[in-house]
Amino acid sequence: MSNIVLMTRRVASAAATDMMHTSSRTTAPLISSFGNLSINNNISAATTTASNNKQLNYFSSMATKKSNIVELPPNLKFDPRAKSSPFYGADEVETSRRKKQLQKKVEGQEAAAATTAAEDVENNDDGDDEYTDIEDDVDDEADEERVLYDLSTKADVPRAIPLPKRLHVPVMDFNSGDEVGTFHLSEKTFGCDPVRVDILQRVVVWQRNKKRGKRNAGARTKTISEVSGSGRKVRNQKGGGIARAGHSRPAHWRGGAKAHGPKGNIQDYTTKLNKKVRRMGMRHALSQKLLEGNLVITNDMASNTHKTKVLDEMLNRFDVSGKYGVTALMVDDAHAKEGSEDEAFVHGGVNVNLKVASGNLHKIKVQNQIACNVYDMLKYKKLFLSLEAVRALEARLEK
Repeated sequence: MSNIVLMTRRVASAAATDMMHTSSRTTAPLISSFGNLSINNNISAATTTASNNKQLNYFSSMATKKSNIVELPPNLKFDPRAKSSPFYGADEVETSRRKKQLQKKVEGQEAAAATTAAEDVENNDDGDDEYTDIEDDVDDEADEERVLYDLSTKADVPRAIPLPKRLHVPVMDFNSGDEVGTFHLSEKTFGCDPVRVDILQRVVVWQRNKKRGKRNAGARTKTISEVSGSGRKVRNQKGGGIARAGHSRPAHWRGGAKAHGPKGNIQDYTTKLNKKVRRMGMRHALSQKLLEGNLVITNDMASNTHKTKVLDEMLNRFDVSGKYGVTALMVDDAHAKEGSEDEAFVHGGVNVNLKVASGNLHKIKVQNQIACNVYDMLKYKKLFLSLEAVRALEARLEK
């Protein structure tokens, strides 16, 4: 038994020695072949990756291009040229193709109608086929009349300038419309962010209620018990052929009482609002105008003439007034030195020529900075402030 074990061990050791010699002779060529294989694999992988990237870029660009093209739904009835339309400013695509398709279709239909007139007369009995052809034509026209728009051609939506760069605004010349300098606004007055819409609503409600004020002060009408007249029955209840009537003082009779009239109570619509909240509303309204880009700072608001035509031409440079211009609120704080020549041209903190010239312009309102309020600033599109008005507002609202 031991001899068999020894022979088995010798055979195994000899086989192992042969395998070691064989592996030492074949290792080098195997390594070199594997190395060439790995290099070839890397080159082919790089080539495949590059081609895949090109394909991905191509398909991604095509997907982006297709995603920008949107169809106008046929059930929407609005003009795409309107500013409220989501397609405003976008170019219509494939218009010429649709026209060519419709033109070819019309020409083909005319040729087919001319050549198959006799066949149509013979096949008049087939009414179902005619209806089927009509439905197919309607479906084809619906497919060909698709209106597509490319949204990538739309103009970029204007974005608000972030703070504090927003506070650095240009100063415009009121007469020429050219930029003459720059001015840095106060962050406390013009830099409120975010704008509190609830504060603006509270101030507007308070202002409108204050203007409504008190009504029916002392107004009082007479009731049935107070109108002159007896309680005697006017006529018989029946037999007269007219409506029944009791006394002669009903509200629908001449000389009768007044139904649901005022009772002499004073109707007070005014409400209360703290002064700090009102000032906060002014600051947020000014900040909103600056945020929208509708705030125009001018060096002054002195007009050389009282002619409305001259003022209208000046305001057209700012896209204000005129037939297609926007509305504007002009706030000034003009002061003239005593004894100077300009004293006669300033009244109530406003240039007299400007006040007179703007009288016939219904889209313009001129007032002093003391009368500047939240309601007017929100009502008018643009807000014009002179440098004197800006300084006065900042001093008044930052107390």
